[in-house]
Amino acid sequence: MRKISFLMLASVAMLFASCEKDSESTDPLVTTIQEDDLATNYNDEVENEADELSVDQPARAMAANAMLGTTENGRTVVKVVNNDGSVIKTVTYTNWINPQGNQNIVKNGKIVITIVGTPSAEAYTRTITFDNFTINGAKIEGTRVITKTAQYQFTATCTNGKITFADGKTYTRSYTRTRTWMDGYATPLNVWDDIYEITGTANGINRNGNAYTHSIVNPLRIVRTCKFIVSGTITVVVNDKTLSLDYGAGTCDNLATITYNGKSTEIKLRGGK
Repeated sequence: MRKISFLMLASVAMLFASCEKDSESTDPLVTTIQEDDLATNYNDEVENEADELSVDQPARAMAANAMLGTTENGRTVVKVVNNDGSVIKTVTYTNWINPQGNQNIVKNGKIVITIVGTPSAEAYTRTITFDNFTINGAKIEGTRVITKTAQYQFTATCTNGKITFADGKTYTRSYTRTRTWMDGYATPLNVWDDIYEITGTANGINRNGNAYTHSIVNPLRIVRTCKFIVSGTITVVVNDKTLSLDYGAGTCDNLATITYNGKSTEIKLRGGK
C-alpha cells in the first residue's frame, strides 16, 4: 500500500514550517507522503473488496453469493462459472459508498474478479481488473493477482497500476507484497473485524514525474474499521531523497510522522480523500 515524491534542500526548511498544515499543504515532501498513502489506501480498498466477494472461508463465500444479481445501495454482483471451473465475478458500482466502510470513498464503474481454484485448495488465485472504475473520480487501472500461499497468507502483485486524477495527472505503481490475515478469520460472516498486515515493496512514477521506490520496513497494519493505516513504517526514495513514514503504534487516527535528514514532524493523512 504506498508511493512518493521529492525535492531540493531549500524545501527542507519549509517542510517543518508547513508539515503542521492539513492535507492541502503545498510542501513537496509532505504532499509526496500524502499521495503515497492515498495510493496505498486505494489499493487496499480494491483488495478488501476482493476479499469480501471471493473469500477464503466457505461461510463468507455463502454470504458473498447471496449478493449475486441484487443491487445493494448501488453495488451489483454478477457471477459467471466458466467451463474450466473458473469463476468471474463482475461488480458494478454506481455512486456506491460502503455503509460500514470509509465514508470518504465513492466508487463507480466495474471491478472484474477472476477466481481459479477453491478457497480450501492449495492453488487459489484471484485476478482483479477494471472497467472504467473510479474511486472519488480517480480512475484506477492495472492488474492485481492475489495468490494463496498459506492458510491465512496471500501474495499480491500489481502490474501496470495507474491512478489518473481529475486534473489529468497520473500516479503509477507496481508492487509485490505479502498480505497476512491476522484476525477476524474466526468470524467469517463479519468482514469488519478483519485485521491484516502487509509487507513488500513498490515502485513507480509520481504525479510530478519523479521515479520512486517504496519499501515497508515494519509491517503495515490494516484494521477494516479504520480508514487509516494504524501502524507500520515505510521508507520512500525519490531521486536522491530518502524519507520514512511512521504510522504510529496502533491508534486509528489521521496522524503520522515523517522523517527526513534526521528531523521528524507530524503530518495529517488524507484517508482516501
